[in-house]
Amino acid sequence: MIWLPVAFFIGLIAAGILSALVFRAHSEWAWMKPKKACIACEVPRSPADVVPILGDIKTAYRCRNCKAFIPWQYPVIEAVIVLLTMFHVWRFATGTWIPVVSDELLWLVAARDIVFTLFLVTIFVYDLKYQLIMDQYTVPAMVVALIMNIALGISGYELVLAMAVLFVFFLIQYVFSKGRVMGAGDVRMGLVIGAMLGFVHGIGAVLLAYVIGAIAGGVLLLSKTHGPKDHVPFGTFLSIATLVFLVWGDVIVSWVL
Repeated sequence: MIWLPVAFFIGLIAAGILSALVFRAHSEWAWMKPKKACIACEVPRSPADVVPILGDIKTAYRCRNCKAFIPWQYPVIEAVIVLLTMFHVWRFATGTWIPVVSDELLWLVAARDIVFTLFLVTIFVYDLKYQLIMDQYTVPAMVVALIMNIALGISGYELVLAMAVLFVFFLIQYVFSKGRVMGAGDVRMGLVIGAMLGFVHGIGAVLLAYVIGAIAGGVLLLSKTHGPKDHVPFGTFLSIATLVFLVWGDVIVSWVL
């Protein structure tokens, strides 16, 4: 069970980096970029206090200086990152929901899945909060995914074909709707999904994203929290669907075919 504390430690490191970057990339947090500070009093927090999860528990989720509560988004995102990291390590440690690969590549594939998941969480959170998918997330995600998959022996031709098809698919919707149905960031997500999943799983993830989006949109309309003309960030659904196919893609495809 040595994998459990190792996975937790890796998750803490990832959470500490991403939970700050995912928000601080936006211009409204420019004042915080040189430091990790309380957003209420702007006093920098100590290194021990900003340790994900553990630091928050120690300070009872409050700022030591002004006693203001830490915004709930930070501990939630950090917990999600740690849990997803531990989930991936558990998958490969127990042989559950893993692709058919040689023993030599097993943990390299696990590392790939963790890296992909961190990109997807970042894109999900930023698009959910700001309704924007930034190039500084999608471009590195696409490049890293392409390099890692090719290094693991996946056909570069298949990956590039998937990227091209999904890019054109989203681009057509963007052009004809003049950006009302599909944003430019969603178009770039086609490249990311293709590079991460390849052709078959990439197409499946996009279809699943539309299903999830339709269900979420219906719930929002029925609850009257959104109107027919309100924008719903589609990148969040694409991120969820890509993660689902990253883990369960083979299972889903086997059911369908």
